[in-house]
Amino acid sequence: MESMARPLRALHEDVSWFARATEVKLLHVRCDAALRKSAVRLLLAGELHADNRSPFVLLEDAWKTVDPGWGTRAKRLAEHWEGRRRVLSEEGIELGSLSGRRPASADPHAAFGGWLDLVLQCVRAPLEGLVVVLAPPRIENGDAFEAELRELVLQPELSAARWIVMDVQEAPLDDLKAELGRRALTSACVRDDDAFARDLNAMMASVDPELPGPARAGAAWPRGVIPPPRPGETAPTVEQQANVDVELAAAGMSPALAGPQGARMQQYMLAAAVQMKLGNGELAVQHQREACRIADEAQGGRELVLQWMVLAGYELARGSEAEAYRQYAGVAAKAEELGLDLERAQAGLALALLDARAGRDADAMARYATSAEFATRAEAPGLAIESWRLAGQMAAEVQLEEHAAECWRRAIELTEGAEADVARGSSAPRAARELAALLRARGLGPQADSLEHQANRIEQGETRAAAEALA
Repeated sequence: MESMARPLRALHEDVSWFARATEVKLLHVRCDAALRKSAVRLLLAGELHADNRSPFVLLEDAWKTVDPGWGTRAKRLAEHWEGRRRVLSEEGIELGSLSGRRPASADPHAAFGGWLDLVLQCVRAPLEGLVVVLAPPRIENGDAFEAELRELVLQPELSAARWIVMDVQEAPLDDLKAELGRRALTSACVRDDDAFARDLNAMMASVDPELPGPARAGAAWPRGVIPPPRPGETAPTVEQQANVDVELAAAGMSPALAGPQGARMQQYMLAAAVQMKLGNGELAVQHQREACRIADEAQGGRELVLQWMVLAGYELARGSEAEAYRQYAGVAAKAEELGLDLERAQAGLALALLDARAGRDADAMARYATSAEFATRAEAPGLAIESWRLAGQMAAEVQLEEHAAECWRRAIELTEGAEADVARGSSAPRAARELAALLRARGLGPQADSLEHQANRIEQGETRAAAEALA
């Protein structure tokens, strides 16, 4: 698709220039999430440019307020260098080793700079310097990230390092780029949404799963001509096809949707997405209803639930809240009938949100609690934690303080048994602080203080489960 190829070609040109123009200290790439993976591959390809003499190291850890991630980046940097050194030594190229060396500072940010300094000292000819590719998928505070980056980029001891920073438009880096002047280069790798919609429309007009061979994907191909089988390729026997159908059914997929029906369902689903993107909500709903009909006709249980969920979302997006509510209720009932716990939890959350928006707080409270139970069964702790917190919030709205406290306790208890990453990204600290405020209002200061401490601990990922894992 030209809408995606064009920005990637522009990025390739900027990376090539960065490889040649060694006076450029910083290449800042502002990227769409949809193009991120392709963009990362293009950035790393810069190491192979004919004019490049610097090793590249990719660091993709998120920058979060509670943990900016410099300690993790330092570890990855050291591991990357030692791995590269071992590989090159087998080719007769010797590099310095980090073995027995480590920076003096205990501060993670300063320690990262120390490790980078040690790596730069280990570089040997014909290599020169190092290119650090920072590509955090998430930056929670662009200003704080820029301040920490500035210290590293402008540190005299690290002058041999050059930097490529890619973000999904969360950190403008305006001050740093102004300070660097001509030594900074900005590249935009952003999809043209209008051109993307036109690309999809053109593709949709050409795709027909009933056509033979390459014509099925829109390629030029004479009608009625079936491509010959590949050498050694044979059609499956009846028994083999039966075994495939059994495997598909065991995986929760309708065998009927593995053929032309499935392709047709995907075609309508894609057409609906295109029309929704273009603002044609009514036409999008029509296409998505057809995708639901095909899934239902093929007896695709989970496929029907997923397509139905999308349909409900389109109704909500175009402002038809009553119809969206009706559709989400149908999804919830079908998911429960089929034992699809995760989808049941997701549909229930949507219903709870609509109840809350309509002022039906008691109904919202009950739906959030039910969704939490289904999310727990589905082993989706993050979803369950958020559902319990919201159930507590709704209970507090209708003055059911004891029920609110119980819901918040359930959220906190789930978090204590979760992995550190789940805990840090959850809303359990907020639930703990809401419960602490409730207890403080009742004069239970020590218990409230304990909950505040627990909230701080969870934000750091220091859960009971994490402590047990280290024991």
